[in-house]
Amino acid sequence: MQKISDYDQFDYDYETYWNDRNYEHLAEVNILEPILRNESGNWFIDIGGSFGRLSETYSSSFKKQVIIDYSLKTLQKNRSKLIKKFPNMHLVAANVYHLPFRKGSFDGGLMVRVLHHIENQANCLKEISRVLSRGAPYLQEFANKIHFKARLRALLKFDLSFFSEKVYQQPSAGNFEGSKNQEAIFLNYHPSYLKKLMEDHDFEILKKYNCSFFRIPFIKRALPPNILLAAEKLLQKAFSWTNFTPSIFYHAKTRGTSGTRNRENNSLENILACPLCKSNLKFSKSEASCPKCEKLFKMKDNVWDFRVN
Repeated sequence: MQKISDYDQFDYDYETYWNDRNYEHLAEVNILEPILRNESGNWFIDIGGSFGRLSETYSSSFKKQVIIDYSLKTLQKNRSKLIKKFPNMHLVAANVYHLPFRKGSFDGGLMVRVLHHIENQANCLKEISRVLSRGAPYLQEFANKIHFKARLRALLKFDLSFFSEKVYQQPSAGNFEGSKNQEAIFLNYHPSYLKKLMEDHDFEILKKYNCSFFRIPFIKRALPPNILLAAEKLLQKAFSWTNFTPSIFYHAKTRGTSGTRNRENNSLENILACPLCKSNLKFSKSEASCPKCEKLFKMKDNVWDFRVN
């Protein structure tokens, strides 16, 4: 099992995954856009944002945006297109366990379709909480272990242990998502487990949202996206209290001590820090060096590479 899902290792183009998933995309936007429309701030971080699929949900509410992703190739490929559309966007290659930003740098953030690749959820959430300012909105999506079909399968097998809060490694079933026939990390979470973990790391859960009620191939083939989305909107409102769907969003805010919101840091260099020791960096042209741990980081095709393991 791979500890990091490195899409670059196999030249996997994640954008192709979404070619026939317009319904799922619109279902997620329907949750995110109304929440983020009513927020504001200086810097926003999209963790694992890849090719910027969800950029429009937050770009008008926050003055500056950062997409971080472990795939340097994906960021380089999509940079020109994204910067043309969102002039205040920055792309940074980084490991979520070692975010290259100062404490309290961001006034909002989200992570969608990423947590299932995260082996150490506690360290991940600790880092995210560190870089968010106090009271910042944060949207966390995760693969739901106990969605309706999974519960039905477990009951038919009389497998009551499945309903525990233990993290579940989902079988690949031939979908290796960029790992080229290697069993990659693909974890499903019990909502109670993740809620407790987020609360332990200074997040206050404000609301839960079910997403993708119709993630079934024959239904998506039979009904057009506009009909599916209309039904999705109704069900998202009516069944937010359930754990019915394969995807769940937690709308949270930080309650820690990472500083006040909306600080005017106008350049990316003002919020960047060494991903390992968190010290201030020294910048020279297309390089950044850490005086403390003597690490050197480079900008490659206009994308900073701060990936460390």
